Amino acid sequence: MAGPETILELCPLSVRGFGDPGDIWKDVRAKANSQLYDPQQRGDVSVYSEAKRREWLRESRRRKCLPERVEIWNLIQGRWVAVTQENLAEHYSRSYWEPIGLRKAWEEIEAGAVADPEAELTLREHAEFLAEHLFGTLRKSPETPDERISVIVEGFDPAREEQEQASLPSPPLPTFEERLDARMPEVLEIWAASQTGHITSRLVVEDLLHYQWPLSTIHQRALARAMRQAGWTLRRTAKKRFWVKNA
Repeated sequence: MAGPETILELCPLSVRGFGDPGDIWKDVRAKANSQLYDPQQRGDVSVYSEAKRREWLRESRRRKCLPERVEIWNLIQGRWVAVTQENLAEHYSRSYWEPIGLRKAWEEIEAGAVADPEAELTLREHAEFLAEHLFGTLRKSPETPDERISVIVEGFDPAREEQEQASLPSPPLPTFEERLDARMPEVLEIWAASQTGHITSRLVVEDLLHYQWPLSTIHQRALARAMRQAGWTLRRTAKKRFWVKNA
């Protein structure tokens, strides 16, 4: 149900543009009056191809590391929102998920059709997130803390920052095992497809898992086991050892 009070919330800026809410409502109402009322109509129900869904995932999905979560761009709200399989239907267009089902849609969004999901956040976004959760230096706090957009306050007090930083514990970084579980095998396959050279253990650890090299013996064994379970075999030449995907 739309009206002059809610039209700005229901009609995206990219569709309505800037303008007075009253004028926008008159325009929408005039267009609605020219169409027959269909009680069965549910909006845009086009069946999108796999290529179209991959394009949407590449442009409208990202993965955050701190904390690790999947976000998609909500066109109506005009912001990034964290999604799970339970709340996906609220934020993901029905025309995308209904033909394939919510479970399949969630699997696609969770895996992501992007070359390197971990590289999607910019340095500024990481800095804003840390400013929010470590220092609390926000200009304002939206209603839902977990979904708020971080804003670094200009001209903050360095002494206060040091005191707050000392009083708050640093967020625990994911362990090596947690990184393996989160990226094997789906993210590994997507990441490997973008690589042009040999995929060495060090490259996997530093570039995919974002973990320090060299590894301990226990972590080396865990990595080798995870790679083999994902369908990779270790090969060697006279100069290096590298992983290849099983045929």
